Amino acid sequence: MSSGVDELVAVLREGAQVLRSVTSSTPDELRALAAVRDAADAAIAERLALLEQTQEHVAEDAPSVAVWARRELRQDARRTRQHLRAARTMSELPRVAESARAGRISPDHVARLAFALDHVDEHAVREVEAELLAVAERHEPARLKHVIDRMRAVLHAEELDRAWIAGQEKAHVSLHALPDGWHLTGFLPTDVGARLKAVLDAVSVPREAGDDRTASQRRIDGLDEVLTRVLAEGLPTDGTVRPQIHVVVDAGTLQAALAPQTASAFEPAEPAELVGFGHIGPSLLAHLTCGADLIPVLVDRIGPNAEVLDVGRRHRDATPKQRHAVWLRQGGGCATEHCRHSIDHVHHRRRWSDGGPTDLANLVGLCSACHRHEHRNDTMLARAG
Repeated sequence: MSSGVDELVAVLREGAQVLRSVTSSTPDELRALAAVRDAADAAIAERLALLEQTQEHVAEDAPSVAVWARRELRQDARRTRQHLRAARTMSELPRVAESARAGRISPDHVARLAFALDHVDEHAVREVEAELLAVAERHEPARLKHVIDRMRAVLHAEELDRAWIAGQEKAHVSLHALPDGWHLTGFLPTDVGARLKAVLDAVSVPREAGDDRTASQRRIDGLDEVLTRVLAEGLPTDGTVRPQIHVVVDAGTLQAALAPQTASAFEPAEPAELVGFGHIGPSLLAHLTCGADLIPVLVDRIGPNAEVLDVGRRHRDATPKQRHAVWLRQGGGCATEHCRHSIDHVHHRRRWSDGGPTDLANLVGLCSACHRHEHRNDTMLARAG
């Protein structure tokens, strides 16, 4: 392994000359400092590898190179592993080693080439070393990574499909309600993630000159806009309540949130509840109410007036108000025990054809699978009878 002393000294001298020169500009100094930094990093990598080979660290009471580097160089074990891997890459790719010692490529470039040796094809990488090095010396590490990824895709196309299948098996999304919002975790398959990224990229562009929102804030605002449109326009259903968010609130609490200075015959009884999340404050209630559909639904505590939701035998299908009532009564979830799917159908407990009324007491919300199961059972019982 070449010590690279002459190359390092040359870079240090050139850097010193630039820094001492009264004609050097700030960009000149930055370029010189970057070259010194990268050359020094390559030199450290090669000497750590030499230290590991000679076991000189043992003489200084360090059981490993990582322990010695932590104590003497103040760097963690991860950084030491990166240095040792870079040294191995430089030993296998002599042109890369020469460029690194001269400070023409960074440690991140060397790391990308190390990945190529490990995950593409050693022989193929050696054959195109000069071409890869030309990319590294002219472009940032991300550009080199793109070239290496393309090379890997050409040589190992079958791995792309294996990765896609593995990603489908890992796919999951979890959404948990917290006191201050929602925590989203998960893993998206390649195609689903690409569609989400395309949507977020489209809706998160700055809206006007001077838009000082961060990229993250723009993505959140854009996602909120997309979800609002979906909930407003609905999704394909069989005629039940379309997907939407529900806030359950009594008249007094709603009045206090929207018009606190206005006299009202109603007193706030309890906080508003965002279904699926929990109680919310008056400010969020007012925000959600702005532009929303207000659907009055009489609940059990009003007692005698509940019959306005019943239509008896006049209609076969549940009315829109009844569908909302069923949705609220079941919290949007299927009534079948242990089923956690959302409501897709409003089902008659006692069949309409057998005289069952379209009253709330005879209606239940089921998901599609449970609804089909109920009708199969009804058919089998009818045949058995």
